[in-house]
Amino acid sequence: MKQNCQVAVELPECLPGEERTPLRLFGLLVYLCFWLAGVGVIYPSSESVAMDPESLTRQVRDAVVTIRHMDRNGHENGVGTGFVIDSKGLIATSLHVIGEARSMEVVMADGSRHQPIEVYAWDRTLDLAVIRLDLSSLSPLPLGDSDALEPGEQVIAVGNPMGLERSVVNGLISGFRRFDHARMIQLAIPIEPGNSGGPVFNQKGEVLGLLNMKSTLTPNLGFATPINALKPLLQRPNSVSMSRWLRLGALDVSLWSTRLGALWSSKVDRIAVQGQGQGFGGRSLCHFHLQPQTLPYELEVRVKLGDESGAAGLIFGSDGADRHYGFYPSNHQLRLTRFDGPTVYDWNILNQVRSVHYREGAWNDFKIRHEASRILCYVNGHLVIDSTDSGLGIGKVGLAKFRDTQADYAGFQLHTSPESMQKPIVDKELGHMLGEFEALFNGPETSVEAWMEALPGQSPEALQAAAEALAHRAEQIRWLAFEAHQNQIRMLLKAEMVKPEQEINLMRAALLIAQHDRPKLNITAYEHAVDRMAVEIRSRGVVSENVQDLMRSLLDYLFKENGFHGSFADYENAENSYLDKVIDDREGLPITLSVLLIELAERLGIQGVSGLPLPGHFLVRYAPKEGQVVLIDAFNMGNIMTFAEADTMALQYQERPTESASMSPASKKDIVLRMLANLRYFAQQNESLAAALPYLDLMIAIDGEDANLRLERATIRLRTGRREGARSDFRWLLDRQPEGVRLDRIREALEAF
Repeated sequence: MKQNCQVAVELPECLPGEERTPLRLFGLLVYLCFWLAGVGVIYPSSESVAMDPESLTRQVRDAVVTIRHMDRNGHENGVGTGFVIDSKGLIATSLHVIGEARSMEVVMADGSRHQPIEVYAWDRTLDLAVIRLDLSSLSPLPLGDSDALEPGEQVIAVGNPMGLERSVVNGLISGFRRFDHARMIQLAIPIEPGNSGGPVFNQKGEVLGLLNMKSTLTPNLGFATPINALKPLLQRPNSVSMSRWLRLGALDVSLWSTRLGALWSSKVDRIAVQGQGQGFGGRSLCHFHLQPQTLPYELEVRVKLGDESGAAGLIFGSDGADRHYGFYPSNHQLRLTRFDGPTVYDWNILNQVRSVHYREGAWNDFKIRHEASRILCYVNGHLVIDSTDSGLGIGKVGLAKFRDTQADYAGFQLHTSPESMQKPIVDKELGHMLGEFEALFNGPETSVEAWMEALPGQSPEALQAAAEALAHRAEQIRWLAFEAHQNQIRMLLKAEMVKPEQEINLMRAALLIAQHDRPKLNITAYEHAVDRMAVEIRSRGVVSENVQDLMRSLLDYLFKENGFHGSFADYENAENSYLDKVIDDREGLPITLSVLLIELAERLGIQGVSGLPLPGHFLVRYAPKEGQVVLIDAFNMGNIMTFAEADTMALQYQERPTESASMSPASKKDIVLRMLANLRYFAQQNESLAAALPYLDLMIAIDGEDANLRLERATIRLRTGRREGARSDFRWLLDRQPEGVRLDRIREALEAF
């Protein structure tokens, strides 16, 4: 419907001392014309005639769909938007609209409801997804060219804001921004929940982008994913059947069981929850399959709240129903609670404290020690609650969340043996410095005046100085701890690489590389996850003697059923080099995807599988005892290649021809060094020279006689002010005098010191 509106324009005020001269008034007139053109009152001349909003809306509405996703009980848990891009049932939307491990239905313009049969293509970085319906003869929307967009262009968006289906809104392209390696279109347009995944059109009816997110600062600022980011994804679909998609990210029922609703999901060592539970206060429980049999035992987990007004943490002493203990953050405090039943009247707060050790908005380590007549509660290694309550005995353990909290958990562990139960280590001097503050903050809430009376003689300046001194000391200790951790990883990798080739644990070595950058990584959990993959592949009834069938089953499992694929949109992201992230996100570099394929083949007993270190690309070489040798491109969905095709591919990266047929397989040491070389390169390109040094340290620890690595490290050390380290590397080179190194230049550098 057309609307008549009056436009009031307030001209900019003159600066002090200025008058509105004819020239200035001409400038204001030009400004006004541009403004009117921007809001659509004046249209710039164009060779193509734009459609009016009514005609455009009528044309596109039938191709816009509503996507509803459900919880495990079949109740609606959210709504988003999508649109038809292919007559044979392809629907484009945002990945966060469909989520993982969630059933969904698509509601067409005529009201008909359909279940997707597969997720045809998806990309986590770009937040894009394409789902397929078992339909044909649909009317797709034409895709435009988002690269040709200019700020100021008028656009129209269609979506389902707050569940109001196929609502239309006008707006402008106001710019372009980059978030997490993805380029986004900035829109002067209101976006509400339910709009996500909806199309953004120009006045010719071409789709330019997909509505993605809104600004939290203003209601009329939003962002859209450019439509050109979707086009390469359609050319390389990483399809996953809907039955498999519903299991991806779902809790492992052999390890966990949930109660009282909410949406729990997992990725190996990490669990996430969202939505409100059905218990009082939005309570929802997630029980671990193992139960302690004796006291004492210890329980720990890392927790990050999406909102500090929420609550999520550990439960223990549970009867599997409504009775249990809980230790968790809640409204900026730490709380130990005993739940004796299902109602609010059964809720007993045993202790509630504030603690300087809790870090709001960040990951926090929670730990409890449950003894016969004592419960000790720790946060980030510090004892914060000591309770003598014994109302509940031994029982089940696990996780809980309350209210409408979105929370993440990682590193859940149950310790039942004496050797696995360790007291948190707290620096003695730090403990002494914090002692009086700890007692103060753990006491009853009171006024600032009362706090100051408890600290006689302490001026605000003195307290501020103490806070800064503690913060500085904490930073020093964190830095030392991280340095010690990286040194430990270097020693572990070196020890692994000196073993005979057949004894080297490639999986563990690749996970050690990831743990080098993220100390909290639970390597054992990911080793077990890969073991479970192999068990699942073998459980399909494939005869183990038929190795060819087993290999086909392995490739189908990875690339057709689980959608493992190369990271085309975000290649240089370091996470593509971390094997745990590749397992979680099913996306990575050629070499990390190849490592997963090689390791699964080894667990399945498939022989003749090795890495082929092609220049610029990494392939898997499969040489069965009977049959032709083939090459597998794990980066391109397990595509089977010939040696001739591999040689052609290598020409993209170097001018000299490659004879891949005569190339030696990559040793496990070669693979680890190449993974580290990738991380070194990405760090240097995306961060700084100094960021590349830790990876050079690892490479030299593994291959200490490589003079080129030593020279590169010496050069970077010198350029980043690490003179003593550079001097050490230069001296190493002079002592060994390797060929191809300008020793005279090195002597000059040492003399310059």
